Amino acid sequence: MPFRISYRSLQAGLILLTLGMPGYLVARSSGPEQVSGADRLEATALYKQSLKQGDVEAVRMLLRAAKLNGTDAEIQFRLGYLYHKMNYREEAIQHYRRTLEIRTCHKKALVNLGNLYSDRNETDEARSLYQKAIECAPDFYAGYYNLALIDSNNRVSLLEKALSLKADHFGSNYLLAKTYYDRDAQRGLKMMEHACALKENHPGCLRELGELYLQAGQKEKARSTLKRALFLSKHPVERREIRLKLQSLDAS
Repeated sequence: MPFRISYRSLQAGLILLTLGMPGYLVARSSGPEQVSGADRLEATALYKQSLKQGDVEAVRMLLRAAKLNGTDAEIQFRLGYLYHKMNYREEAIQHYRRTLEIRTCHKKALVNLGNLYSDRNETDEARSLYQKAIECAPDFYAGYYNLALIDSNNRVSLLEKALSLKADHFGSNYLLAKTYYDRDAQRGLKMMEHACALKENHPGCLRELGELYLQAGQKEKARSTLKRALFLSKHPVERREIRLKLQSLDAS
């Protein structure tokens, strides 16, 4: 897709990688379980050890832990998160769902599962999960932010609520700046400046800010901001587009 700041990529902690990992089985539970004290302790130890490992080894350890204790929500969530991170989405969905079977109000599992459904354009399912996250954890900014991504009618109020809970959240500041700009250019520009100040080395934000400066007739600010974006960008398509902007600016 054309390079731009992806709203989903702004979601903190969500980094998707593709690894050539063997097809591990998803740890499943067949019903109510009786977990011995020894198994519970060993599973907890494996979980703690997994936090110090690379992703693939961590998955191996967590699958062992899940076999020992299939009723631990954090083991299941961590498996879901790692599969999600490595772009094994079906496995991630299964483990997030298992997390929610164990703990129905696990706020991070609700949001991350919602993200997976949103990425598949299953908007109704995603909305339901985000709304559940807000109901379960009304002080958790991520429920409001992610719901704002798919609910344009209530976007402003949702983002303002997210920012009231986490004022320095880059994604909420960026998206609200974009939304404000369509209604009030000056207010949107100021907020974009604030968003880019939160992530000074984010080339996509700087590029966007430079283009807003250009639209506002602030050519020198536009030039310096776009040059900074060009210096930081590692994406060939984006770099080409920034160069074209700068060439056009220099020619004017």
